[in-house]
Amino acid sequence: MTWDVYAVRAPRGARTVEDIPEDFSGPDIGDPEDVIRTVRRVAPHVDASDPRWLRLEGPDHRIEVALGKGIKVHDLSFYIGPGDGAVPLVLEVCRSLGITAYDKETGGLLTVDSRPPADVPAGADDDERPWWRRVLHR
Repeated sequence: MTWDVYAVRAPRGARTVEDIPEDFSGPDIGDPEDVIRTVRRVAPHVDASDPRWLRLEGPDHRIEVALGKGIKVHDLSFYIGPGDGAVPLVLEVCRSLGITAYDKETGGLLTVDSRPPADVPAGADDDERPWWRRVLHR
């Protein structure tokens, strides 16, 4: 199971996804190549063999990053595996890109003190979080 994190150029002061106005359409993050270049500065070990699905693996982290399929990157989804080094690395990547990371479990800001969620019971619907449906415009 992964711990999912959503990152976007959010409006100033948005401490939760609920603080982002429904009609908000923030600026893009950049071209995929620029995003990869920035990630590579922070994490030189990034595997960008698939330029839309990055992999970061080290002794203390395993992270996959989805860049989406658009011409420009508008948001990132991080899928965090085990390892104590994952959250600091995600936060450094986000800082370098000028984006804000939100814990998809809580809807709140991802911080160095954030912890992965407890395992979800079998059969639970992962998309039942109202804030997540709103972000996806459902």
